[in-house]
Amino acid sequence: MQPKTKTAPTEKPKEAAQPYRLDDAPGFLLRVALRTHTSIFVAKMIEELTPPQFSTLAKLREVGSCSQNHLGRLIHYDSATITGVINRLKSRGLIKSSKDPLDPRRRQIELTDKGRRTADAAIETIGEISGETFAPLTREEFRTLTEILKKIIRR
Repeated sequence: MQPKTKTAPTEKPKEAAQPYRLDDAPGFLLRVALRTHTSIFVAKMIEELTPPQFSTLAKLREVGSCSQNHLGRLIHYDSATITGVINRLKSRGLIKSSKDPLDPRRRQIELTDKGRRTADAAIETIGEISGETFAPLTREEFRTLTEILKKIIRR
């Protein structure tokens, strides 16, 4: 009798290696799609708002007053980045900051009246920007893309 050779049940037959194609790599495609979206954003966004400035105004419009630290976490910016964005928006009179009454070490950030008007107009404009960026997609494809991207960032 021949001794039986053990093979792992999870082994898969070896297939011919597929060559790497950059044009099919999701990370590369995300970068190029972001570049496309950013160029449309820069061309159409009001008040020369940058993407980080828009995100800051839009999130403040959505959640109201909050600490600078919490705001940075909500829009996925590190402490140095959110500090710079806050300083630039404050110098333009779009937001104001004050000491948090519950913790004087924290800064409480909120929109000014001018900031609220700017945020409202910018949110309207982002609809046009997104419409142009995602024009090639059906509504269902757009919803699917959004859900896939949310899965990636929530891990």
